[in-house]
Amino acid sequence: MTNLNNLTFVFIGGEHQVLHLAPVAAELSLSHPDITVRCICADDRTAAALRAVAAAMRASTMTVTQIAWPWAGRIAARITGSRSAAKGPLLARIRWQARKTQAIIVPERTSAALRWLGWKRPLVHFRHGAGDRAPSSEAKQRAFDAIFVPGQKDIERAVAQGLGHKKLSAVSYVKMDYLQALPARPRLFDNDRPTVFYNPHFDPALSSIGIARDVIARFREQERYNLVFAPHVRTFENLHLGPRTRWLELAVPEHIAVDLDSPKLFDMSYARAADIYLGDMSSQLYEFLAKPRPVAFVNAHGANWQDDPRYAGWHLGEVASGADDVLAAVDRAFERHPDMIQRQAKATAFAFGRYDGAIKRASYQLLHTLQSL
Repeated sequence: MTNLNNLTFVFIGGEHQVLHLAPVAAELSLSHPDITVRCICADDRTAAALRAVAAAMRASTMTVTQIAWPWAGRIAARITGSRSAAKGPLLARIRWQARKTQAIIVPERTSAALRWLGWKRPLVHFRHGAGDRAPSSEAKQRAFDAIFVPGQKDIERAVAQGLGHKKLSAVSYVKMDYLQALPARPRLFDNDRPTVFYNPHFDPALSSIGIARDVIARFREQERYNLVFAPHVRTFENLHLGPRTRWLELAVPEHIAVDLDSPKLFDMSYARAADIYLGDMSSQLYEFLAKPRPVAFVNAHGANWQDDPRYAGWHLGEVASGADDVLAAVDRAFERHPDMIQRQAKATAFAFGRYDGAIKRASYQLLHTLQSL
């Protein structure tokens, strides 16, 4: 494809995906002012996050278009209780909105459905996150003309699943490159206790969220550690006010913080500020380990994890068998961390590569790839 002059970046997955791709859009608009760079989203928070990136990078020509959710999608979401049910009609509307663009670039796999909605021009996927879980949606990647991933780990996994090398490019972790210029880590509590960042994944089949109340209770019973309970932002996206309030009531001033939906869940505020990570399957583990520190995991499902590649990260710390073992696992993680530092650094390099300069590298590679399609 020659004479590129119009590109559309689509963000339908929520504001937590913005930092994985929007900096690339902003960089393209800065380095190639002859290319119209447009970002499309469908909610206020994502639009605000996109505009914040544009402002931070002084990308004044990057435009943000917020479109309304189609009525059919709103009805589907209301009936099912899930916003995901609305994405089909939303993508159909985006397909029309982007009819004059030369390529669509997305940070999630749901947009692969654009192919079945008649989109025939280049469709590009930027992987968000760098975890070990291989979801069933991985198969959707075959719908994309090009796939950009953080590091060698994702390249090897994609090739093992049958994707050709020609589709794949490792450009490192755009989000880390964008956020690394931030000031020193914020202080979370006004005391000197070590802070634990408890970060359950949203998939209940793999997550410890089912015993999270018990885990929080163990921390409420002790005074050696602070706790930030900050599950993946999708965990409670469909939660009603009553249950949400009951979770928030578990907070204890200057001891236990509960965050269910603030930007701190995905802007690395907790990953940068905490002293130890406690989780299960979230790729935020590797964001935390950009600076090697103690980590522990909750095996809430009795998983036989030792030889399962989905649990590769668990070899980087200590594993608790349940809520009653969590504090002991956290203690062990601190005690044994010196023996884990090199292993953690190697795993992070395998996941991310060298993330300095990832934004410029990704924008250059994206343009080069599109020109060759």
